[in-house]
Amino acid sequence: MKQFEFSLDRLLRVKRQVERIAELEQQRAREGVDRARNHLNALREQLTRVSDQFTASIGRTMAAHQWTTASVMSERLGQSISLAEQDLETSESKLLSAAQQWDQWRQEARAADQSRLDEVGLRRWMENQNAVDAQGAA
Repeated sequence: MKQFEFSLDRLLRVKRQVERIAELEQQRAREGVDRARNHLNALREQLTRVSDQFTASIGRTMAAHQWTTASVMSERLGQSISLAEQDLETSESKLLSAAQQWDQWRQEARAADQSRLDEVGLRRWMENQNAVDAQGAA
């Protein structure tokens, strides 16, 4: 025999799926921010090491190719850092958007729940009033 399924059960299942999707989107966005931050920090550390090497070379003669290589590396690191900062901004925007969507979903879910509770309360009150009226008429 087929089990009877209330439409409310389906609605709750869909509601949980939507909630889970919203949670996953927020988690992915958070992981994206973490990856972008880690990449940016690694580039900055690499630039610091290059800078420290330059500082250690002050007062010493450097061959032209050493100077050129270090200069090009510093320039590329600077460009990479700029791109990584933009990537971090984009990732943070996605995280903010996902958090806002999550909050919006939760507010809508609370409003729908409250509406259902209000309806149930109103029905019970009306049934009670009808019962009181029926007793008064009898």
